[in-house]
Amino acid sequence: MSRASRGGIVGGLILLAVLTLGSCHYAAYQKQMQTEELPRAVWSAEHCVTFDSFVEQSRTPHTLYLYVRYNSRYAYTALPLTIELRSALGWSATTTITLPLAEEPGVWAGEGYALHQQLYKVNASLTPPHPGLYTIKLRQATGQATLAGIETVGIAWVATKQ
Repeated sequence: MSRASRGGIVGGLILLAVLTLGSCHYAAYQKQMQTEELPRAVWSAEHCVTFDSFVEQSRTPHTLYLYVRYNSRYAYTALPLTIELRSALGWSATTTITLPLAEEPGVWAGEGYALHQQLYKVNASLTPPHPGLYTIKLRQATGQATLAGIETVGIAWVATKQ
């Protein structure tokens, strides 16, 4: 076997190992990902997208992931969101974030061609104070009555591996 062939095989094995390790990490939050499709790819200011997540391990840092799928009808380069996290026992936290969807007008980020999708790691150290049911509410915060082009939004809130 030539030296070039061995180098190609070793390189292929390294790539396979990296992809396998990456897929394990991917599976950790993919298993808990919840999504909601928005009717006609329009998100009104009044519509609050709500997800429930059960926390088994309190006092353990959790990572919040947001998923957005959008099309070219979306007229902005970013998506401002208000995120409200509330437990069944009354604890709550609210924040507003801006997710970049385009590098500049017309130059979309993320994966895809006609439909683009991105996964955002929003917070890697949010610690729920107690186990139980938590509700996560997403609301578009652009100030516009409706946003055209947002197809699907989703969340996963998972315990961070220590």
